[in-house]
Amino acid sequence: MIICITGTPGVGKSTIAKRLSKRIGANVLDLEEIAKKEKIVKGYDRSARSYVIDETKITKAIKKYIEKGKDYIVPNHLSQFISPKIVDFCFVLRYNPKKLEHRLKRRKYPKRKVMENVETEILDSCLIESIQNKHRKIHEIDTSDRKIDDIVNEIIKIINGRKKPSYGKTSWMKKYESMLK
Repeated sequence: MIICITGTPGVGKSTIAKRLSKRIGANVLDLEEIAKKEKIVKGYDRSARSYVIDETKITKAIKKYIEKGKDYIVPNHLSQFISPKIVDFCFVLRYNPKKLEHRLKRRKYPKRKVMENVETEILDSCLIESIQNKHRKIHEIDTSDRKIDDIVNEIIKIINGRKKPSYGKTSWMKKYESMLK
């Protein structure tokens, strides 16, 4: 089973993935490290302080690290670009844009990157990309003001079929439209 956990930087992907991996016994794959090893990094954006990964080569690169019969979690803001043919579940984590702005500033993100990520969150970019890439089981979770274990329990219910995946209930546009440039 392959689970991708996507969302704007700062929404809790890594934290949720670590806790989920302990609960279900899955391996966490670091997409950025795989991208470096497989040489699918196009470059480094100094102003954003982040690597630029060739999205078209993600699936091929990740397949090299997957063994049949094992479970994997891929937490990354680009994991929605992994082919839906190999992904069983795509979880899109969301987070209140105002709170996200404060969180990213506390992490010392450059001002441009803070605003870029807040805009990405307001515009539902990761969800839209998941839908456009035709992932079959997409589930959107607003992580704002929720405990880690509550979120992990929700994910486990989806995986076990006790809850149907759903998306489209979280929308920040009306409330935070003024934050867009």
